Amino acid sequence: MLCRRGGWLPLKRWMKLCFFLVSLLAQSTQAQVSDVSPRKFPSIYYEYRIEQLSKTTPIRLDYNADVQKYIDLYLDSRADKLSRYLALKDFYFPIFEATLDRYDLPLELKYLPIVESGLDPLARSPSGAMGLWQLLYPSAKLLGLSITSYKDERCDVYLSTDAACRYLKYLYSLFNDWQLALAAYNGGPGEVRNAIVRSGGKTSFWDLQPYLSEQTRWYVPAFIAIVYLMNNAEAHGIKPASLSFPSIDTLKISHAVEFSRIAEKVDLPIQQLRELNPAYRRDYIPASDTPQILVLPSDRILTFLKHEYQIYALSDTLSYFKHLESTSDTTGKSLFLYTVKPGDFLHKIALEKGCSPESIKFWNKLSSDQLKAGQVLKIWLPKTTACSEREKFFYYKVKKGDTLYTIAEKFKCDSINDIKLVNNITDERMLKVGQVLKIRVNTAE
Repeated sequence: MLCRRGGWLPLKRWMKLCFFLVSLLAQSTQAQVSDVSPRKFPSIYYEYRIEQLSKTTPIRLDYNADVQKYIDLYLDSRADKLSRYLALKDFYFPIFEATLDRYDLPLELKYLPIVESGLDPLARSPSGAMGLWQLLYPSAKLLGLSITSYKDERCDVYLSTDAACRYLKYLYSLFNDWQLALAAYNGGPGEVRNAIVRSGGKTSFWDLQPYLSEQTRWYVPAFIAIVYLMNNAEAHGIKPASLSFPSIDTLKISHAVEFSRIAEKVDLPIQQLRELNPAYRRDYIPASDTPQILVLPSDRILTFLKHEYQIYALSDTLSYFKHLESTSDTTGKSLFLYTVKPGDFLHKIALEKGCSPESIKFWNKLSSDQLKAGQVLKIWLPKTTACSEREKFFYYKVKKGDTLYTIAEKFKCDSINDIKLVNNITDERMLKVGQVLKIRVNTAE
């Protein structure tokens, strides 16, 4: 009989397994791996393989019908995802393993983000959990991760992995059992404690299954299935997808900087920059009291350092000029003609019309800020604002014999002072023939 954890494998089953393994070896030497559908084996094969894996880790890996269900699920309908995971592991697993080792945790926990997020650092669950390790907002804040409008550290590969490892270590300290710690990672320690109480004090995950929520009930079987499949994919004819990953390195950034400037100066597609730095939400690394981490391909590090100060200088002014460019755009706006009055200057007009002095200069091709009374300016305003301007005011050219009093009477203005205020007139005697006055329409009529 074959010794195994928790019992002995009967001799007949052992002989059957040996015969099967010999047949499999012969088959693999005669046939090429199928690209159509993965190979599937008798249950004794999975039981044996999982038993061998369980000997290599402190996490107990059991084989049963629940685990088989998830193995079949991946082999039947998710083989393409397994192929992608096999490729992505070359990028992510070294990061996971280094952190797990630092916290003295089982290295097999590196498979957990496959169950959680499918190795997608931007994955978001319906409950709002984010990142590779699917951390909820309250848990992430409790673990010291920063979440702002510009940055979500749950999506940072290094910081989220460190936080997840600290949380897993804490959960294991509560239950002293990795299967229960995994269940608690999914459903929370409270759910596991309540299940233990409702079960009458049982502490085996499989005994607690009926007392757990639907999602948590299947969490450990899914994890065991993934551990098995990631270690035995080749036997099933599943190969890694064709993905390539650059060698990477990190830099500490002490200034606000936009992805577009970095991408331009280091000659890197902005999409690749996003993939390497998924924690930054708006293609922008904000200013911070503590240095921010930028991940780049190793062969772009020296290029960045060479252009570092130029990148910072350009980024500091980039958003300002982008704003000016957008305010000068005439799309969706209506043209309004404004006649310059004595005492007018660009900033006064811009403030009154709700635009920028630079926009007025751009629209009128002005080379300086100098204006002349009587000069007609083109001003583009949002349609609602332009309509409001036309409804509230009109322009009147002063004729011989006009006074502020006669003009106010003629157009039923509220008062002479209203005309003086709108037109910045301090002395009535300064009224001149040909002068253009802005007259407020009395909307009460």
